[in-house]
Amino acid sequence: MGKFNGIKINKVCVTPYVKNYIKDNKLFFITFYGLYLAVFVLSLFVVLSYESEFTHVNYYQLIMNGEYGFVKVTLKYFLYNLLLAACAMLTYRKKFAFAIMYFVVTFLAYRLAVNIVGSWNCNMIINVLNAILFYFMIYLIFVVTIVTIICYINKNYLYCSRSCPITLKKMLGFTLIVAIVTGIVIAIFTVVLPLILKCILF
Repeated sequence: MGKFNGIKINKVCVTPYVKNYIKDNKLFFITFYGLYLAVFVLSLFVVLSYESEFTHVNYYQLIMNGEYGFVKVTLKYFLYNLLLAACAMLTYRKKFAFAIMYFVVTFLAYRLAVNIVGSWNCNMIINVLNAILFYFMIYLIFVVTIVTIICYINKNYLYCSRSCPITLKKMLGFTLIVAIVTGIVIAIFTVVLPLILKCILF
């Protein structure tokens, strides 16, 4: 038995839930995350052949130069995440519409490779920080948002008919919660961590 902010957490109850959640959604975890990593690696090799043609923002270089807009960048990626959450939620209307999100994940993996290679234009420390603690983590959060909502839809609304006012309301609430929670995590990597590293390194 553990405590979190004064609330008792029963590990005996939590552990089976987590195991069942992973077991029930194992196929989505393997296919979505596997596809994401595979396409990213493949795209990285392809993009490296054309690296001189890509130019993208190195956010940690902007931080080092004092040109980084914390609010602007955070809002930008928060809205992207919200849009992806909305797209994932709308897939409930058709039984296999969630398959479209595989193409979205493929595109995200490709864009991640392009952004990392295109922004690799500073010293090694700045490049690594920008690649891992910014682009890689934020794009991973995008995929987590999609997969979490898809798993929820698969469990509760896969066979929902066209008119489901009650379930749609619940789904919208769940989607907003996921978008807000992952949005907070995005803020950690666009605001909190850059501020900490700026004080330590720059």
